[in-house]
Amino acid sequence: MTKSKFVAGLFVSIFVALQIWCSSLIFNFPYIGIYLELTPQQQWVINELDKESASMKLDVKVGDIVKQVDGKLPDEFPAIQKWRIIEQAHTLLISRDGHEYKVEVNINSTTVYDMIPLVEEFVCLFMAALIFIKVRRSPSARLLSAVFLTMAIIYMSLGASVRGDVIGKIAIASFMMVLPIVFYHFLAVFFKEKGNMELSTRILKYLYSISAIGFGLRCLYIFPSMAHSIHYYDGSATLIFFVIVFLFNMYILTILYNKVHKEQSYMSSIIKSVWFSLMISFLPVICISFLPQLITGDRIIDAVYTSWIILFFPISFAYLIASNQLYDIGLVVRRFLFAGLLAILPASLFTGAYAFLFRHVVDEKQILFIFVGVMLLVSTVLYAAEYLTTRLEPFLFPRKYALQFALKKISKNLGTISSFRDLKEIILVDIVSTLQVMGGAIVFQYKNDTEIIYEGEIDTSEVQQLVNSSSLLDHPLYTCMEMNSHEEYTSYLIMTRKKTNTMLAKEERQWLQLITSYLEVSLENVHLIRKLTARLHQFASQLPNENAAQDIQWFRKVMFELQEEERIRIASDLHDTTMQDLFFLKRRISTLADKSTMHQEDQVQLKNMNNFVDMINASLRQSCFELNPHLLKEVGLIQTLKMYLEKESYTTPFELEFQTGNTSVIETKDLHTKRHIFRIVQELLNNAKKHSQASKVKFHIVEKDFCFWLTYEDDGVGFHDRDEVHLKIGASGMGIEQMRSRVLHVGGSFELNTQKGNGTKFTIRIPIEEVISA
Repeated sequence: MTKSKFVAGLFVSIFVALQIWCSSLIFNFPYIGIYLELTPQQQWVINELDKESASMKLDVKVGDIVKQVDGKLPDEFPAIQKWRIIEQAHTLLISRDGHEYKVEVNINSTTVYDMIPLVEEFVCLFMAALIFIKVRRSPSARLLSAVFLTMAIIYMSLGASVRGDVIGKIAIASFMMVLPIVFYHFLAVFFKEKGNMELSTRILKYLYSISAIGFGLRCLYIFPSMAHSIHYYDGSATLIFFVIVFLFNMYILTILYNKVHKEQSYMSSIIKSVWFSLMISFLPVICISFLPQLITGDRIIDAVYTSWIILFFPISFAYLIASNQLYDIGLVVRRFLFAGLLAILPASLFTGAYAFLFRHVVDEKQILFIFVGVMLLVSTVLYAAEYLTTRLEPFLFPRKYALQFALKKISKNLGTISSFRDLKEIILVDIVSTLQVMGGAIVFQYKNDTEIIYEGEIDTSEVQQLVNSSSLLDHPLYTCMEMNSHEEYTSYLIMTRKKTNTMLAKEERQWLQLITSYLEVSLENVHLIRKLTARLHQFASQLPNENAAQDIQWFRKVMFELQEEERIRIASDLHDTTMQDLFFLKRRISTLADKSTMHQEDQVQLKNMNNFVDMINASLRQSCFELNPHLLKEVGLIQTLKMYLEKESYTTPFELEFQTGNTSVIETKDLHTKRHIFRIVQELLNNAKKHSQASKVKFHIVEKDFCFWLTYEDDGVGFHDRDEVHLKIGASGMGIEQMRSRVLHVGGSFELNTQKGNGTKFTIRIPIEEVISA
């Protein structure tokens, strides 16, 4: 067992034992709340009764003389010896006006000192566990969990402390001193982690040492003769130390803010927000509970109530860290304060109505509790209204949610549109499906022609007639919206009636108008792309024609060189960056998997991850080879093609065959020629995979009659006729046109034999003498 696991196990064991001990006291003994003083006549007299305690239900009064407690003289009862209180007692013998009364303490009900701290403890434990599980790798998050655990122990030990338990009193006082120290420790690590800002941590060892000394002195509580003297000063010393360390935290934050506020950076906003959050959390409990007790010996409001506000600071940080909204802390705080301001009016009205209706039975504490409770509840609801509305929108407003979701999807897809086919398959289909109409169309009206892209059930001939007659916008059966309108064309978006045979609702028309505002720009871009593509194809169609394009041969050469340079650059980037990162990732995963402390299931998952990394690495290696076939120089053209086609045969949907004859001369030629031939084979194979639907593909390479011959054959779907092939090839990316350009560039010839349904055959012939001069 490692040291960290041993320490964690020991802490959990102590925490559980302390929880069991404190809970047993809370539920087995009531909080009696009787405070005594010793008179000069050596009599123990009741001088105070806590209004929140069980003493209010007992027949005791201030001024009563305590004769016996559980059959013992007061001097012999442990709680009176140590703390001058009566707790964990069953019977009292009281003297009043010369008469003695026996009082039975058989009340087992819990009080405010029990229920509120238990709820606060549960909240702290929940937040500590949530932070530790969700962001355990963050040092500041672990310290924030420690803050919550410290607060949980304080709340846990409160019930035992007021019942006169030694362990409870030691725990609550010691952790009260530790709490502001852990807060400062958290802030130091937090600002170092998030903003690389250094706070002095040297003072921490002195603060922790003081709290350790205080803990050691409190351990003397076990000696009755010393307990009262130490406890008399301990409460005030603990509160003074708490206030001083809190002021130190505020002082450090103020200095830190003064250093960075001129930079107008996100850290200045965070520091300011932390300062206000810390002030909001601790100032009420200090000013209303601690300082009045130090100065006058009495509290304005018991710390049991004001301690709730302390939770604001750590809970707000827990929320911001867990939800990755840390750098928006200023915005979050302003939103919450704004929600609090809006909540003042309804909280005041509700509290006033409650106080008026129950004016004979309510007191100030109940009114305060109602007001604060309503404020917090309304503020939280107002703050979370946007989040709740977003989350519940699919259930509360399903149609509105569907339209908004579709709008986001369509607007995202608009960036991928480059043709009218994409316009139909990506956008028009979604619009028709979202609006649940029978059909829809996008109409382009040119000067002498009309083009219609449609989806679903819509009469295109009727739509064309209506567009030409200029009566479409007012047609009762269609919803029509004009989009682009200029000299070259006018475009319309047209929707039929819905499948329920009703027209589009007002909300749906508004949504459609918003869609058209997005479509206007996309349609104009598609139109421009279409014009530029047509011009590019017209220019590219001249490249393979050696006789018609003598003056632009340089363009072909430059294009090939640029392509190869870009491929080599991409391959180098992949090899030097991504593949290296994968190598180091695999080493780190292997190191973690080899740790003996790792669970078996985690080791299996890490090994599976390593295998997946290997698969990615192999795929990237193959991609790098295809981009930059470096083996052409090392092992030659034929061996490189053989290795390439052999690897591809494992992934192709057809049988792949590669045959070679006499190829000795081609291996003596320059690298550029070999690269052209490799690219031709690569392009032929890619076209076969995309379009051929073949069951068998064959490559044959041979040298004869002073020529290099490359033959490609497949038994796929083929093409209708040769002219159509050239047209379609030129309009679909120029893959085969580029092959023809490569062949002509090295002085060869290119022949295509195909027929629809009877496969395709390419024959490429390159004269050896032309290859030599290429």
